[in-house]
Amino acid sequence: MKICPICGHENLAGALICAQCGASLTGTLLNIETKTFTDEDLDVPVRESAGTATFEPEHAVRIEVAGMNPLVTYPSPEITFGRSDPVSGVAPDVDLTPFAAYRMGVSRNHAAIRAETNRLYLRDLDSSNGTFLNGQRLVPHQPYILHNGDEVRLGRMVMRIYFG
Repeated sequence: MKICPICGHENLAGALICAQCGASLTGTLLNIETKTFTDEDLDVPVRESAGTATFEPEHAVRIEVAGMNPLVTYPSPEITFGRSDPVSGVAPDVDLTPFAAYRMGVSRNHAAIRAETNRLYLRDLDSSNGTFLNGQRLVPHQPYILHNGDEVRLGRMVMRIYFG
């Protein structure tokens, strides 16, 4: 077994890349591209928005990824989501690498939430596998209003966004 130095995942002997986070197990830094899925891999039903869209500047944003402890952050004025990459120097505000981001098809710079005029806006940052809001695929770089409790999917990683 090879233990990943980044996430601690136990990989099969002889593995060169961690199956959990995509980190190099060889001791050399690798530039790993985003795992790409087909449209059929990403197909999910469309859901309605869950709650209010009003966001006050003092509110925290709680991000719940299935099976993980919630992440809490404050958008000031924008937070980016993705996975870190020491080779390119990419370091998103919310690093989803520990949540198996590579395996779930999350790009290095995948999406962003921006606080503006008492609303939160979600934008896809031209990611490889897309960003989905309540099952609806977002047009890259187009802002979409977030509602409290909305489901956001980055590639195949599903999360809920709460605020208020």
